[in-house]
Amino acid sequence: MHLYFLMIFFAALPAWFLSTLEGWITVDCTRAAVSSPMECTVGERFAFSSRNTRYATWKARSASLHRHDRRGSSVSYQLVLSTASGEVPVLRSSTGSDKIERIARDLNAAIGAGSTRFSAEAPPDSLFWFASFLVFLFAGVGALIALVGKRSGKS
Repeated sequence: MHLYFLMIFFAALPAWFLSTLEGWITVDCTRAAVSSPMECTVGERFAFSSRNTRYATWKARSASLHRHDRRGSSVSYQLVLSTASGEVPVLRSSTGSDKIERIARDLNAAIGAGSTRFSAEAPPDSLFWFASFLVFLFAGVGALIALVGKRSGKS
């Protein structure tokens, strides 16, 4: 019982951090006629859940947010789709993956060329993988503490 408690206790903070990060992002679009908008399904897979949303898309762009602080600078990206009701940021949170810019550029090229299908995927950025590693590392440390604590108590 103590083993499970310590594993969960130590892994809780990195697991929460991991749950705030974007995982895999997929964009699948189709349309019936060249004059109609692309019906795009944006799939977001997070560490512990997923979300699929659908938009009638006329145009796409990537919004980038540049941050500068004492530790350096970073860039995060958001996919913005132009729909009949205006521009809609479609990702739950910005991601560090610059593949979002490529997806927006390629989707605009497909819309402009009159394509009836478009598909793209962006893998998670490196911070997602680092947070995943931390979850397993912290859970392992919790298990190690619980196992070593059991052995020293028997002596």
